[in-house]
Amino acid sequence: MNARCPLCRRPVPGDAQHWCECGYTMDARCSENHRSWCAVHGEDAWIGALEL
Repeated sequence: MNARCPLCRRPVPGDAQHWCECGYTMDARCSENHRSWCAVHGEDAWIGALEL
């Protein structure tokens, strides 16, 4: 099943989806960019908390 990346809004096919502990499903590039501000375990988690 395809999903849309919540960060870049591109469709992400099922085999390319990366799931984060905060619940986002992203493509690989956005997953790397998301890591530092993830609401669950990022060093700048306050940004991710505002985004959710």
